Amino acid sequence: MDFPGKHYLVSLFRRRKGLLFRFLATTVATSLLSMAAILLIREFLDGVLGNGGGMAAWVASAFGPTAALWFVATLLIATYVASSLVTFDNQVTQQRIVKVLELGMMEKLIRHILGLSVPFFDRQSHGDIIQAIRTDVSQLRTVVLAMARFVLNTCMVVALFGAALLLSVRLTLWSLVVLPLAVIPIVLTARRILARSFAVRRTGYVLYDVILQLLQGIRVIKVFQGEDAEANAAVEKGRAYFDQLIEMVRVRSLASVYLGSLSGLGIVVVIVVGGFDVMNGRLEWPSLLAFLMALRSIHGPLNQVNATYVTVKNNAAAVQRIGEILDARPEVVDVPGARPLEGKPRTVRFDEVSFSYGDEQVLERVSFEVDAGETIGIVGPSGAGKTTLLNLIARFYDPSSGRVLLDGRDLRDIRLSDLYDRIAVVTQDPFLFSASVADNIAFGRDGASREEIVAAARAAGIDEEILALPNGYDTLIGIGGHGLSGGQAQRVSIARALLKDAPILLLDEATSSLDSISEVRVQKAIDRLMEGRTTFIVAHRLSTLRNAGKLVVLDAGRVAGVGSHDDLLRTCPLYARLYGAQNVAVQADDAGPGASGRPIPITAIG
Repeated sequence: MDFPGKHYLVSLFRRRKGLLFRFLATTVATSLLSMAAILLIREFLDGVLGNGGGMAAWVASAFGPTAALWFVATLLIATYVASSLVTFDNQVTQQRIVKVLELGMMEKLIRHILGLSVPFFDRQSHGDIIQAIRTDVSQLRTVVLAMARFVLNTCMVVALFGAALLLSVRLTLWSLVVLPLAVIPIVLTARRILARSFAVRRTGYVLYDVILQLLQGIRVIKVFQGEDAEANAAVEKGRAYFDQLIEMVRVRSLASVYLGSLSGLGIVVVIVVGGFDVMNGRLEWPSLLAFLMALRSIHGPLNQVNATYVTVKNNAAAVQRIGEILDARPEVVDVPGARPLEGKPRTVRFDEVSFSYGDEQVLERVSFEVDAGETIGIVGPSGAGKTTLLNLIARFYDPSSGRVLLDGRDLRDIRLSDLYDRIAVVTQDPFLFSASVADNIAFGRDGASREEIVAAARAAGIDEEILALPNGYDTLIGIGGHGLSGGQAQRVSIARALLKDAPILLLDEATSSLDSISEVRVQKAIDRLMEGRTTFIVAHRLSTLRNAGKLVVLDAGRVAGVGSHDDLLRTCPLYARLYGAQNVAVQADDAGPGASGRPIPITAIG
């Protein structure tokens, strides 16, 4: 049976061939024991009726009829016991196979996703990715168990048909009359189930997205009293999901009804034909009874084969999605011949750089140069391309045209690992892991000692506040810094960047979401972090740019001006206009009651 993504499953078992062999051996043994049980029942009935021929007759001639019956009965019991033990081992082996598969596929999927480039995540729904890692992998487990049952039941059908042929070739042929009719519901059902499986998966990850939205936007929902509207939207998505599930079950159940009816028809045909054969002396009663038992036993595995096929189709969307993700390739990779980067970069230069998100032009022919240790501020209206510029330095994306150069070398000619070793990032929303404070600071610096972690925290001005936590540096914090204030989380993020000690620093709105007191503390930590580093700063607040030796003004993706603050006031009308707008805002704030003197966020500059 074929299904998408099977080559990834095969790769997981290349080192576990013994496990697969054990499953196949127990499967064959179970099938042969089932076949033997049917034939032994015929032997036992022949012995009871005193019919000549067969193993029972041979034992009866040597040891007497009673001994023959006990001998065959003992063999039959031994067969059932052995079959039970082998079936037990087969089922345990199936679960071990599934463990190898599910854990291995989850690891493969997570490692592969982490290895993909940033553009992949820009295009994907978070709910879709979560569903792939957790739900789809679990459904893959179902598929593999179904495949194992398919192999087992197919072997059972073959063995039981073999027993039926030994009992009566004529009845076996008659029992096959209805078999072609059984293929029809399998094919038709599988097609409808396949279509439903994609619908179920699509409505499923849409529901995931809605739930993630509820969790992330709970504060906005509360303030704007949107509980009812959001609850109704979530319930509506849930209703669509469960409607698709019900429809899938309905289609599967109809197929089961059809197959059950055909199974009954097959038994009736055998009873009628076999009855006439017994009446006419062409068949013995023991053989007819044993044949009916064999036929009845065949129907179970046959139905399971159908159910297995439907199960595979039922989960085809999940398996296909896993295959699609694993087939995805990073868009930003080391080019052939990429060379290592030696030492600290002395210059960073943009050379006629243009970049587009699809058809949307974001940067156009941007050119400027920064020397080592220099601090450069990136300013301009919203949507001017400031954050995109930082993303190109970190090589999260490659330019559509032009080059970003380190010491005259195109970033694409430098190994990514070497580039990332030399870059640290501090963003507006500090990302912290669900781990201890110490682990968060040490992230990206394997083997950092506790003394180095504490030194970085002190430099970031967060050491005393960490020690005040319940378990100090070993205090567990939630994803995104849950359990810390915004300013504390940002200074932990700065401590992480300090510990990495990278020569290039990217600051993207690092203080824009903080209150005045937190901003002062974070700004002091940033000032320490910037010392001796080549720093690129994107900021809403001019206070963050006070140490910038050079400013680059972007307007609709183009460079409108490059120079110092004083130079740009004289030569760049856009910068002068933005600066003037900020001064007006500051004066208006200072003149009002309760003026705090806090730097004013300038939307035009951010």
